[in-house]
This record gives sequence, C-alpha cells and structure tokens, in this order.
Amino acid sequence: MLRRCVPLLTIALLSGCTLTQSANHEKTMNAINTMEERVNFQFATMIQQINEQNEYIANLEKELSSISEELSRPPVHVAPAVETMVEEEEAIAAAEPVIDTKVAHGKVILGEEEWVWLDSIQSFFKARIDTGATTSSLNAVDIQIFERDGKEWARFNLNHAFEGNGDNSEIVEAPVVRWVKVRQSTAEQAERRPVIEAWVKLGQLHEKAQFTLADRSHMTYPVLLGREFFKDIALVDVGKKFVQGMNEQQIQTTTN
Repeated sequence: MLRRCVPLLTIALLSGCTLTQSANHEKTMNAINTMEERVNFQFATMIQQINEQNEYIANLEKELSSISEELSRPPVHVAPAVETMVEEEEAIAAAEPVIDTKVAHGKVILGEEEWVWLDSIQSFFKARIDTGATTSSLNAVDIQIFERDGKEWARFNLNHAFEGNGDNSEIVEAPVVRWVKVRQSTAEQAERRPVIEAWVKLGQLHEKAQFTLADRSHMTYPVLLGREFFKDIALVDVGKKFVQGMNEQQIQTTTN
C-alpha cells in the first residue's frame, strides 16, 4: 500500500512545482511588458517635445532673419517730386560716359599736323607728325658750335611763322647731345648735323625729345616729329589735323 502511495505523492509534488513556476513566469512577462510600454510612451513623449522645440527655434530664426534684413535696408526718405526728377536726371548724366576724342586706348591721338609748345622758347610751333621719319627735326639757321664748361653747345636762329603774328626770330642755345650724318637725295656726300634736346608739350604729352638741327626755313613746318617721340605713347590719324589743339591753360600749368 505504501509503495503505491509514494509515486502518487511524488507526481503531486512535481505538478505543484510546475504550476508555481508557470505562474511566476507569467507575472514576470507581464511586468516586463508593462515596463516596455511605459518606456515607449516616455520615448514618444520626448520625441514630440524635441520636435516642438525645433519648430519653435526655426520660427525664431526666421523672425531674426527678417529683422536683420529690415535693419540692413537704407532708410527711405520721401522727397518732393521735383527734387526726385532732378536727382534722376543727374544720375543719368553721371552714368553716361564722357568720351574723350583726344585719347584712345590710353594713348594720345595725333593728327597729321599739330601745334607743339617748346619750353625753352615759350612759344607754339606748327609741327608735322611724320610716321616715316625716325628722328625729329627743328628749324635752325646760322648754326654756331661753341664750347661751354667743357661741352659742345649749339647757338642757332629759329625763324617761325605764328598764324596772325607774322615771322618771329628766336636765338636758341642748347648743349649738343650727339652728331648724326644725313645724306640728302640731291647731295653726294653726307652732312654732319648736331642733335639737341628740348622739352615739348603736345596735348597731354610733356616729353623731352631729341631734335636734329636743320635749315627748314624753306619748308612749311619748322618742327618735324618723328617716331622716336610718339612711339608707344600716341596714335597717329593722318586723316585729321590739330586734334590736340592749342591749350594755353595746360601750357601755363605745366610751365608753372
């Protein structure tokens, strides 16, 4: 009898333990699910709050940008209609570029004939702009070579005709910088001529040029300007004359 009861008691005890473990496991799972739901709810709430804060910050940035644009705009002044029209006309006039017909591409424009000013003589001369000549030439009559302070000097008579004033005679003295040999087409032998330096004013140009002294009294122009004078600083338009004109005000400003 006892042998039959022992197995039954053992089975009953094992069944009780199994039921107890199942109940504890179910409680544990329920607790875990409840905690997970709470964590998910709190996480969702935090995400919603962060989105609301980001939206609020974005609105503040838009308002700040709008305020900055308004502050950067110049103040608007209401002026009478007449003053506004005058200002518009002045603005249009200022916007229109002033075209200088005496200058092109940063270079002075020279015609076939120009008035030149010699500082040493303080007078205007009619000059021919000769693109075919290398050196410049100046009218000189009765040339005399003498020595001064150990250097060669030239004294000559410069005859020139100034329109409206008749013929004038000028005695000029200048140091000789070098000598050149020139052969005329009508002569067999080359002629030795002195070369001097003189300051020349022509429009905006004020340059020191070298002149070969020669008798040009039988020619129309007492002064001839060759390429050495105007190369790289002037453009020559042989179809025009006296482009630079005779600006006495500029001459006075330069000489003073």
